[in-house]
This record gives sequence, C-alpha cells and structure tokens, in this order.
Amino acid sequence: MRWQGGFQEVMVGYSDSNKDGGYFASNWELYKAQAKLTEVGEQASVPIAFFHGRGGSVSRGGAPTARAIEALPQGSINRQYRVTDQGEVVSFKYSNRGTAAYQMELTAASVLEHALLSMRDVQPWKAEFDDAMEALSGASRAIYTQLINHDGFVEYFQNASPLDELALLNIGSRPARRFGARSLSDLRAIPWVFAWAQNRHIITGWYGIGSGLKNFIEVRGEQGEELLKRMFEKSKPFRLILDEVEKTLRMVDLSIAREYSKLAPDQKTRDEVFGLIEAEYALTCEMCLRVSGGGEIAFRYPAFRERLAERLPVINQVSREQVELLRLYRGETDEFKRDEIKSALLLSINCISVGFGATG
Repeated sequence: MRWQGGFQEVMVGYSDSNKDGGYFASNWELYKAQAKLTEVGEQASVPIAFFHGRGGSVSRGGAPTARAIEALPQGSINRQYRVTDQGEVVSFKYSNRGTAAYQMELTAASVLEHALLSMRDVQPWKAEFDDAMEALSGASRAIYTQLINHDGFVEYFQNASPLDELALLNIGSRPARRFGARSLSDLRAIPWVFAWAQNRHIITGWYGIGSGLKNFIEVRGEQGEELLKRMFEKSKPFRLILDEVEKTLRMVDLSIAREYSKLAPDQKTRDEVFGLIEAEYALTCEMCLRVSGGGEIAFRYPAFRERLAERLPVINQVSREQVELLRLYRGETDEFKRDEIKSALLLSINCISVGFGATG
C-alpha cells in the first residue's frame, strides 16, 4: 500500500453488474459497496481510493461528470478520484485542448465539492431513502431477471440485433463472447450494451425500473409515492438514475425495434419477448413522469432533446436500412455479394453509434 501513496485502490466496474441485474440494481449495489468499503477503510485506518471503470453509455456507468461524482457515497472520495473514459466519450471530452481543459477543471471542482460537502452534509433522511432504494432495486431486478431468463431470450437477442455481426468490426481488444460460448453469461458486457442500442430496444438503460416504481407505490400507497417524490428532489443517486433513464427512454423507438424483432424466426418467442419489452417501456415512461411530475420524457433537458431531435431522422432511416441489410446478409450465399452487403452493414452500425454518441 505504501507504493500507492498510502491508499488501497479498489476498482468499481459498471458493465457486467448491469448485464446481470439491470440498471437500477447495478447502480444501487455499487453504491452500497463503495459506502461499506469506505466505512471499513475508516475503521481499519486504511484510506480507500476508488477507481471508476466507466464506459461511454449510461448502461456502463456513463453519466454527466459533475452529477456522477455528486451522486457518489458520502466520504467515498478520500483525496483521490480515478476514472476511465472509454469509447466515443474520449473524443467527446478530450478531442481538443479547450474541451479537455474544461473536462479536467469540471472533474477537479466536482471532486473538491464532494469532499468538502462530505465533511458537513447531514442527511437525516438517509436511512429512509436507503430502505426505499433497496426495495426498488429488488423489485426492478426481479422483473429484469424474468426477462433475461425467458425461454428463447438469448436466441431472440441474437437474431433481433446485429450481435454476431459486431464481431466483423475491427474494434475492441477481445471477442464478443468468452470461449465461443453461446449463453448469456458468457457474452461480454460491451457487445451486450452495444447491440441493444443498435436495435433501438436499449433495455440495458431502463428495463425493470417502471415495475420497480409501480410495485413500491402499490405496496406503500400514497406515503410511498410521496417518499419517491421527496427522493427525486433530495436523493442524488436516485435522481441521477431517473434522469439518465428518461434520457435513454427518449432514444428508444419501439416501432423500429419491432422491425428488428421480425428478424427472429420463432414467432411465439418473438411476440412474448417483444410484448414484455413493449409493456415495460410504457410502464416505465408512465412511472417516471408520475414521480418527476414532468409533462414529457426528459423534459428537464431541452438541449439534449433538441440535439437528439436533429439526429433522429437520419439515425431512424439508417436503423430501418440496417434491418434490411441484416436480412440480406444472413440470407446471402454468394460470398462476393455477401461482402458487398457486409460493407454497408458495418457502415450502418458505425453510423448509429456515432449518431447517438455513447452506445457501447
């Protein structure tokens, strides 16, 4: 520990936990782990320095810098803060000297603010909020687990997205699947997130949260709903989750997602899986607006909505073309024609990724 400057460094990974338990449960479990390790470090007089392995997309820990730091557990930034920026985020944040300098200043200021507030920030509601977060996490994870364990789900995902075709791209340092296995547990987290973004389902950034919120209100009634609204105003972790969920919901397009779903040959499985996703999407939109009091999804972020609206017409057109390219590529037997289709298909994957800005 001496060679690390007197700190014990602990890596915080956001990707696989999301794949295993869904967006809400992943964030809450990581939050609890950091809070507990911070407490253990204080008791043992061993300062803990967390290294946040964030990806570009929301599903892999991506979030606005200042707000992500603000939502970390009290006392968890102990004079040190280390983070990775991956994928499209690197060029977005550090492509020129001005944006890079701004990003570094923002990070430094946010770290300092968090450290200072941790010394004096009294949170009398913390136990009540933590109890609610635990209940929400459990309920959302149960619904998410039901989906990914549904019979035929893996086959649906494989057929209704360009999952296998991602391997044709010369990106990444590792294969999409571990040891060539075909199970969900052996699928790496990056292609898992990337493929769901390509087919416009994007379940990795919202699925299960609508059911979690609904269950909480049904169990605790009017007082439970009032508690969620107070948490939306006062709980930084809860607010960050709901804000990023709403942004993700804005990127989902179920009419296009339905076209991708038709690539799955088993109609019964296709109808069941897509039906679950469709119902949960409607519920999540409804419950997020109920808790936030907003009139439309992501209404608090007009600049985000405007930027997305400018890009969506092109992204949507490319998405529809990608569906047809996937159908042609998978059905073509002539290798020369297949290579021609492949070039267009890979270009469509890249175009959608760049259009959204953070998909992997």
